Amino acid sequence: MANPLPTPAEAPNILPSEKPAWLNAKTLLPIILVLGGGIALAREESNRLLASKADPETWAKLIRDYPGQPATAIALLESAAEAVEKREPRKAAGLYDQFCRDYPKHPLLSAARFAQANSLAAAGDRGVAQTLYLSIITERPANPFRTGAAVGLANVQIAENRPEAARQLLNEILTENTGSAFLPDARALLDKLPPPPTSASSAPLPVAPPVAAPAPAKASPSQPAK
Repeated sequence: MANPLPTPAEAPNILPSEKPAWLNAKTLLPIILVLGGGIALAREESNRLLASKADPETWAKLIRDYPGQPATAIALLESAAEAVEKREPRKAAGLYDQFCRDYPKHPLLSAARFAQANSLAAAGDRGVAQTLYLSIITERPANPFRTGAAVGLANVQIAENRPEAARQLLNEILTENTGSAFLPDARALLDKLPPPPTSASSAPLPVAPPVAAPAPAKASPSQPAK
């Protein structure tokens, strides 16, 4: 009688995994040293370049040839500030954006984001500027440029003919009294707004003009008075 159970297949011969030949300390250590030395050399060269001649040409070279270096962060900020002075807000916004992307942990990140929002607003990119202003205002913990961003957003709202939205925002930021250097700007902008519209419930009721009394009838000249 045939065996009903099938004969199990031969177990596959699994070879033990082997570590690649290059994955060892003797090979990796020189690579790490070379990479580390290259980074250190790039940092030294970029620092020396910035110290030798700090001008727009140097900043452009640093931005082009030494991305990610501390000296390049300064070059980006200097180039953006120069673009603002030359009234090139779109170029300035691009440089500030590059700084924020390349240096997300830089101590001047908050200032760069605020300057980027201002540059976008000046360039007419109000939608993007509003989004950035709002992200600064709602950031927690509170962004040091929160009050300045509120002033910037209020200016955009005024430009879009939304004075009541600007009034509400400015009143809120003034009520918080954050102690920011931008508080006088917020107060001055609020004072420039037209007075709020009077609601229908508080408007005085119209007064009807007085009705003149009818004049007495005159006697007819054909009939003698009695």
